[in-house]
Amino acid sequence: MIEVTDQELLKIAKDAGFIPAIIATDKIITDPSFRKFCEEDLCGKYGANYSCPPDCGTVEEVRQWLMSYERALVLQTIWDIGSYENKPAILEAKRAHNAAVLRLTERLRRDGMNGSCLGYGGCPLCDPCKKVEGLPCAHPDKKISCMSAYCIDVAKLAGTCGLEFAWDPKRLYLFGAFVFGDRI
Repeated sequence: MIEVTDQELLKIAKDAGFIPAIIATDKIITDPSFRKFCEEDLCGKYGANYSCPPDCGTVEEVRQWLMSYERALVLQTIWDIGSYENKPAILEAKRAHNAAVLRLTERLRRDGMNGSCLGYGGCPLCDPCKKVEGLPCAHPDKKISCMSAYCIDVAKLAGTCGLEFAWDPKRLYLFGAFVFGDRI
């Protein structure tokens, strides 16, 4: 793994369009009760996307995965959406946010950093996901899981990182992360 200072990493993320912060993964608050939101399947990806429950792992397995990394580069974007009724704006914000998370992940990996990413919503790389067709994941090294699937409390994460967060009817606060630094 290449050595990059926190300041350099924060600058790279900021230049990529994020409001970034770095945190030790053991400071990330998870709440197993969040899994019920995935089980409600409001997004239609429960059991239909390899990056979503139940395929992404049990609550304990995803927590262990998260803790297998030392640190997280937390990535925030804020979108003016007008209202939560504006579904096209929300879908575009989600698409653009995850695309930026994936681009940043690819860049960091290309630069020699080992790590994985999390984003907003289930993996969008294949539409539909190969799971629906009974095929193996086409992009196991690139797939992006939702922070909620990993039971991450983004409101508490924002507070811990000093990032802005609110349930605002006109603004959408989206989060992602690049987790890195294998624990020994």
